[in-house]
Amino acid sequence: MVSGADQLPGGHAPPLLPGAGGSNPRIEVVTGAEAQDPTPLPRRSALSLALWFLAAFALIAVPLTIWNYSRPPVYRSTATVLTTVPAERSGAGRSDADVQHVAIQRQLLLGRRLLTDTIALVEEAGATPPPTPDDLRPLLSVDPVPGTNLVELSAEGGQPVLLADIVNAWLEAYEALRQAEIEARLGTQLEQLADQGESLEGKIAAKRAALTRFREQHDIVTLERDSNRALTRLNTLQSSLAEAEDAQIGAKAKLAALQAAAARGEPVLAEEQAATLAQLEERAAELAVRVEQLQKRYTEMFIQNDPDKRALPEALQRLRARIETVRRQGAEAALTSARREVETTTDRLFRLQRELATQKRLASRFSADFETYQDLQADLAALDEMQRDNERERVAMETRAIDDYPQIEVIEPAHAPRDPVRPRYLRDLGLTAAAAGGAGLLTVFALMLLEAARRPRRGAPMTGVRIWGPEGDRTYPTPQFGQLPGGEGPRSLDHTQAPSALPDAAPRQLMGGEVEALWELADDAERQLLGLLLCGLELEEIAMLTGADVDLGAGIVTAPGDGRRVPLPPILTAIFAAADPLPAWQDPQAAHELAQRIPLLALDAGLAHASEVTAGVLRHTYLAYLVRQGARLTELHQVAGRMDAATVQRYAPLSPAGASRPLAQLDLAYPVLA
Repeated sequence: MVSGADQLPGGHAPPLLPGAGGSNPRIEVVTGAEAQDPTPLPRRSALSLALWFLAAFALIAVPLTIWNYSRPPVYRSTATVLTTVPAERSGAGRSDADVQHVAIQRQLLLGRRLLTDTIALVEEAGATPPPTPDDLRPLLSVDPVPGTNLVELSAEGGQPVLLADIVNAWLEAYEALRQAEIEARLGTQLEQLADQGESLEGKIAAKRAALTRFREQHDIVTLERDSNRALTRLNTLQSSLAEAEDAQIGAKAKLAALQAAAARGEPVLAEEQAATLAQLEERAAELAVRVEQLQKRYTEMFIQNDPDKRALPEALQRLRARIETVRRQGAEAALTSARREVETTTDRLFRLQRELATQKRLASRFSADFETYQDLQADLAALDEMQRDNERERVAMETRAIDDYPQIEVIEPAHAPRDPVRPRYLRDLGLTAAAAGGAGLLTVFALMLLEAARRPRRGAPMTGVRIWGPEGDRTYPTPQFGQLPGGEGPRSLDHTQAPSALPDAAPRQLMGGEVEALWELADDAERQLLGLLLCGLELEEIAMLTGADVDLGAGIVTAPGDGRRVPLPPILTAIFAAADPLPAWQDPQAAHELAQRIPLLALDAGLAHASEVTAGVLRHTYLAYLVRQGARLTELHQVAGRMDAATVQRYAPLSPAGASRPLAQLDLAYPVLA
């Protein structure tokens, strides 16, 4: 079997060299980075590109923005009026669109007499309009809405408040002119009807206010007697009482059934515990099958002497004991819940009976108050009918006079505009910013193209294969790597050195998927240990670790041995913050026992050669991850502590070609902790 660490890129297993059984060698493909040009040209910094972008942006944006905001704003205030054809011109009056009528009203609105009255009204309001109608007319416009008798009256200029005053005064003068002609015909008869109508309005308002106070005082919400709160509450209580009686009967029946079942020895469980019991029994059945298979393959003595195999029968016994406990506790919980339900339904029944008696008295009083309320409503209806008669007579009189004049209705008066209609500053500013941004991006792109054209091409990538044998076998050849163009080799061990003089082969390296599988199966205590190993600490240092060595605020752990400060990834910091106690092990022996569970995790995860997955392998995997990023071998001790030269040399073949980088420029967090 080939481990995940021994697979070629793309997931294909490497071929094994000739050998017997488990003595086959292992192969690892090592791919280095491209060779760097010995004299690379300096790259243009991001700050330099940003300055060029800002310079090009400002060159375009500043003059266009100054020109944009130097233009004076022009505001527009608009009112909408509906006008219809008078009866004397159409025979019976028309409400459909009439182009000729709208054109006549336009000429009337822009006439000198109406503009003179408009100027007078604006001056009375304290504003300063144009001095003459000829000066005012260029500011005004009358625009018909196509297909309707709607007319838009608008004024444009640089003073928004004055424009609204002019348009509203214009409408007021138009209505005043029409009203003056109508009032001259109707005389005092219309005034008498108006006074009578005002008197009736006052009486109606007083009667309506009294009716509202009575309704609020006696809690009458709607005109329907049975829809008010007192009677609705009575009906609700009666329905709730019937439901409470049914619920009490059901609760008592349920308790009696549970007690009878318990007396007969039948299983009694709550719904949530029944689901738990079913899951436990399903797991027990699975374990029983696995134990039966194990007993068929091995003798009882062999199973008892092997801790891994002995764990299955022991787990089955514990699971069966837990099933009995769940059954016993479930019966007690079900009976207790049934008794509590009987008590709850009984208390609710008594409470509803008391509330129903009280509500019956309130409903009786409400019925008497509702009859009085209906009498007040009848009085108000009589006054309303008198008001409608007065209104019909007055409208009839006004209609006879109004029919001879164009009927108008102000749909929307003029308001002081907030924003100018032109120029559109924000749109033009956006166009300016887009143009300036495009110029800046083109400038940066041109600089990058020029720099790319001047930069020499880089060398070809370096690829090699590393081969090592099983434990104790050191007869395989030294790792050989391809040469870079020009005869320059990658950073590696001395190829002229004899195999016997090389350091021992490095332990197994785990792939990212293998580490992720271990992390997913680990619990919180195991994740603390795995996380510290993937930060470069040795197992002995981790075993001596105490809570005082972990600074959660700064995200730093201090190694007990040499006092080096190792940064913690955010995920591991969060695990430590939620841990109690910190760390999960309180003595070195507990830490070592926890480390012995790592091969078991590897076995559960289905990793090949699970027994080889140890604490040292995880730490080696992390250090190899740093070296593959280009970490300086001389700085590994800042993370991993002091190492002898032979140990450091084992990581040399993993280092990519070219100059190494300091740890400060690397991503120190292993991918599973990132």
